[in-house]
Amino acid sequence: MRHGCTMLLAVMGLFLTGQVTAQPQRALVPPHAELSETARRAIDAPWLNDHERAVLRVFHGVWNESDLSSPERVAAVALNAWDFDHPTFEDDAVPVELRAEALLRQGRLHEVLTLLEGELSLRASRIGAEALEMLGRHDDAAAAVADPVRQLMRRQTEDAAELTDGVRALIVRSRVQGQPAQDFQTMMSLLGRAQRELDRLYWPALFTEAELLHDKDDTREAVNVLHEVLDLNPRSSEAWYMLGRIAVSTFDFAGAARAAEHLRQLNPEHPLADLLLAEAWLTQDDPEAAQERLMPLLDRLPKLRFGRALYAASHAILYDDEAMHAALAYFDELSPGSAQAHFTVGRHLSFNRQYELAADMLEEAIRRQPAWPAPQIELGLLELQSGRDARSLHALQDVVKLDPFNKRAANSLFLLEELTEYSRLETEHFIIRYKPGVDEVMVRMMPERLEEIHRVVTERFAFEPDRKTVIELMPDHQRFAVRITGMPFIHTIAACTGPVIAMEVPREGRRGQHSGLYDWPRVLQHEYTHTVTLAQTRNRIPHWLTEAAAVEMELSPRDYNTAQMLARSFEQGTLFDLDEIKWAFVRPRQPGDRSKAYAQGHWMLEYMNERFGDDAVIRLLERYFEGDREQAAMESALGVSREAFYEDFLLWAERQVRLWGLAERPTVAELVDEHRLNDPAMVQAIDEAHQERLERVAEAMAEQIGRVGEGDTLDAEQWPPVRMPRVSITDEMINRWLERYPDHADLVELKLRRRMNDGEMDERIIGLLQRYAELRPIDPFPHQQLARLYLASEDPTRAIKHLEYLDRREERSPVFAVQLARLYRSNGDLDRAMNKATRALHINPYHAAHRELAAAIAVEVRDYDTAEMHIEALTLLEPDRPRHQARLEAVRRLRD
Repeated sequence: MRHGCTMLLAVMGLFLTGQVTAQPQRALVPPHAELSETARRAIDAPWLNDHERAVLRVFHGVWNESDLSSPERVAAVALNAWDFDHPTFEDDAVPVELRAEALLRQGRLHEVLTLLEGELSLRASRIGAEALEMLGRHDDAAAAVADPVRQLMRRQTEDAAELTDGVRALIVRSRVQGQPAQDFQTMMSLLGRAQRELDRLYWPALFTEAELLHDKDDTREAVNVLHEVLDLNPRSSEAWYMLGRIAVSTFDFAGAARAAEHLRQLNPEHPLADLLLAEAWLTQDDPEAAQERLMPLLDRLPKLRFGRALYAASHAILYDDEAMHAALAYFDELSPGSAQAHFTVGRHLSFNRQYELAADMLEEAIRRQPAWPAPQIELGLLELQSGRDARSLHALQDVVKLDPFNKRAANSLFLLEELTEYSRLETEHFIIRYKPGVDEVMVRMMPERLEEIHRVVTERFAFEPDRKTVIELMPDHQRFAVRITGMPFIHTIAACTGPVIAMEVPREGRRGQHSGLYDWPRVLQHEYTHTVTLAQTRNRIPHWLTEAAAVEMELSPRDYNTAQMLARSFEQGTLFDLDEIKWAFVRPRQPGDRSKAYAQGHWMLEYMNERFGDDAVIRLLERYFEGDREQAAMESALGVSREAFYEDFLLWAERQVRLWGLAERPTVAELVDEHRLNDPAMVQAIDEAHQERLERVAEAMAEQIGRVGEGDTLDAEQWPPVRMPRVSITDEMINRWLERYPDHADLVELKLRRRMNDGEMDERIIGLLQRYAELRPIDPFPHQQLARLYLASEDPTRAIKHLEYLDRREERSPVFAVQLARLYRSNGDLDRAMNKATRALHINPYHAAHRELAAAIAVEVRDYDTAEMHIEALTLLEPDRPRHQARLEAVRRLRD
């Protein structure tokens, strides 16, 4: 079981959605795009003249050089490619709106306003308003769109382009005047009319719809619409860029790189490609790489506002406050009063869990542009993750009034308002919040164990958080998902955001409602380790290391499947390097990558402890607290570079795999090959097979090229390998091999399973099971078989040792703990029986029979308080059974 570090209802009421029918899934950023057949037929319509057809080809992104015969069409292509050095933009024959749009995208905002003086078109008004908003002149921006918007509402236009520009003017008004709720439905309705009634092929209306949906955190629908845009214009820069940004936000960095490549096909120096890759590097916590991408871009386009905002964010992620403030000051010289840079910096700081500074930045963005929902949503969610619920509630209430259509904000507010009704239990170091009702049966078991968790973790890392940690116990999976992400879809059962740990109850139920049973103390010890190490480093610890420390503190042996996965990855050379591992957690490329990242991180920490001492990780955390990046931190704390650390780890890992008994040499396959070569009949058969293969290759080549002459080469590697004679491994072969390799774990296992398959399941097999357990101590198989044999014997207590082995590795089932509790109880060892009964309830607190067992043992050891707790739980679990109340009264009398 592994748990997310940062990661309500399936949208209720207004946000309630129906079941989605499975559809063939298109890649978020597709590898290519083709013009739809509908658009192609429109372009090829026989009634069009050459000029009209050229206009359509440019509009739909399928132009060729012969279509670029007019300044306007040349400018449209250059604008789409962000090729601002093209001389066409100096040509007065190009419409003023096209030239103004080019200046707007470059950030030359004052020139935009000068150029548009006296222009009255709706498009010109919209461009001017966007320039004013980017300059921070919000009242002027509102005034610029006031008259065009009034006209849009009073008269019904039949022009899809004009209608779309009108909607974009409304978008500006909603941000600067605070009317997103009022305008959203109007905008969606107008865009629907533009695209469905006026011109079904007018893709800019679809793109504007995608912008609106993405702004409301309806990412799935936004992506679907963007794919429709590409069907109508495969060369749309804006569509590729927005898909790339969505890919970055979902940690699909391969998709983002693919989007950047599409942009570079339009323009080898496409500014949007550089912006996209810079944002991807920032999200990957590599601000140096982001700066390498941004600095040449800003040399070319020094007034590009979003580039300047990302540049300020890169300094923030480098923890260089002086450089960050200098970059913000430069941005303010360009756009005094604009909120964009502070919002961008705050958003990236929040992602990096730098909550205090992020909140300052977002609050400043809100002060500058109070009608813009985006920074308010980000602030509300930030405060929710940092555990400041009152501030989060205030922020989210404000933003939902402003923009009730944002899904993340609405979902989070719904849950936060529900949380105000939750009960609260406080211990010395924790605050537990839970929904009143049946979950109290779990909560009553938590305080003592939580304080023990605090002691163990803080002693290991020599650090205590400066405030109590909030444990929020969610009654179902959807509430938990919303608590962590703001959306009701997430695939884990507990997560830590620093001072808050959210977890869903370990409970069985219908799919989607509950995620099943789990060992909650183990999970909480994992998550609390995150709380400690994040606080210890001011949230600057690398992802792999905080996960490695958390897995270490689960204090459970490595399971066999994990060991096999690590051994296999080592053998195949597919272990992650220190750059790859940090993103394998959140954006795995292969199905098993996330699990492997957890396991390998823990493995690397084991190596660190063994090579540099148990306090090495504490020294390393101190360097991260001071703001060192990983390379400098390792050199300072460990005395080695990142590269040397990893290379030495691989040498150590090889020895570990051998100790696990998972690197046996020779392999069984090699022994079988040796057997073949020692058998004359098989050697002859192999030679004949080789000869037959060569003849088949020669015949096939002769058919392809007509002849095979001297000097011709036959590439036999392209053909299937020789089919080797099959070897049946006999008992005699196994015994002969074991005489040569008596400590060969694979051979001992082969002999063991062969005998068990033959039905030999009695005392005679015990010696072989014990031998295999010695040679491969990480495999539970011999312990499972020995436990089964001993439980069926005259002395079942002999199974205890093996059941303990299995129970220490069990995360999801109480079966071994219950069996051990009964064995210890029957053997008179009531203290151990009580411990195991309690462990069974840690995995399944809602199981009535296990509660009865624990209560009975508690009575036998005269721990009447514990017995009372378990019987009270039974009254909640089975309220219709009066015997529980009678038992409760009896236990209270005994105690009194």
